Amino acid sequence: MLGYIGRRILQSIPTLILISALLFFGMQLIPGGPLAAFAFARGMSEAAKLAIIHQWGLDQPVQVQYFKWLQSMVTGTWGTSFFLHRPVREVILQKLPATLILMVTAYLLQQVIALPAGIVAAIRRYSFFDQFVTFFSYVGYSMPTFWLGLMLLLIFAVFINVLPVAGVVDIRMTGAPFLTADYNAWFGQHPIQGLLDIARHIILPATTIAIVGIAGDSRFMRASMLDAIHQDYIRTARAKGLSERTVVLKHALRNALLPVVTNIAIEMPLLFSGAVVTEAIYSWPGMGQAFFQALEAYDYPLLMGILTVLAVLIVGFNVLADVLYAYIDPRISYA
Repeated sequence: MLGYIGRRILQSIPTLILISALLFFGMQLIPGGPLAAFAFARGMSEAAKLAIIHQWGLDQPVQVQYFKWLQSMVTGTWGTSFFLHRPVREVILQKLPATLILMVTAYLLQQVIALPAGIVAAIRRYSFFDQFVTFFSYVGYSMPTFWLGLMLLLIFAVFINVLPVAGVVDIRMTGAPFLTADYNAWFGQHPIQGLLDIARHIILPATTIAIVGIAGDSRFMRASMLDAIHQDYIRTARAKGLSERTVVLKHALRNALLPVVTNIAIEMPLLFSGAVVTEAIYSWPGMGQAFFQALEAYDYPLLMGILTVLAVLIVGFNVLADVLYAYIDPRISYA
């Protein structure tokens, strides 16, 4: 097993290098390239623009820029944001906690509902519950995230006015923005009140993300479970007199989870990248909002940092999914 893990990690290195090259040179193809960030800069003289361009090496050949950027990613500096004038790593680490709080909550809500719903819908095929799950999946999957978020915001934060409109915390109560030194001091004195405040703010954005995810994952789980329960080994298990609970949970579910593991592994990196639209709607100060702001400002170092971290996580979680297969299905050998 350890040998297989080592081989998969080594195989992922060329993949990551190729992805980094595609990301970097693809960003260069955007009209104006990185220099577009300074094209409309107001209150800055031409000499000042040229000085900054030279400082960040944007006047050098593209291949030189790429290798310098790749070196900064490997060494962990990740470059400096054009407009925040802070290290990209520092910006990402500052935004990451808010994103993880939101995305982990939404992800757990999504899986707790979607997986059991898909399993029951497959077992009770064509029942009222199955038709309801199918209807909900079609409706949830077809609703644009921005529209769903705005509707939930309008209903629960404006018309009924039972939930906060935006943000992670109520600054009027905490006296400071989320995760600042003053906020941390306040939270240390009022932990229960602080947790309840975050919980109130997270309901709407987490529900917005989870509804779309439930729609997709429940259908995926249902299809995988339907395929498993119609296999010959399931008929054999029933013929041996095993209880339906044992047949479903021990035999069918274990095999049905194989493709689901891959799906979940691909979704996991999204926990770290955030939801751009949802975070923008609810003014949630996470990675998604940072990506949107960087895109508006042509902040190439921050954009590349976020995209590269996401690429590394996607490759890493795919390797993890391959390893988990051995524990779910003992028929798979990694010799």
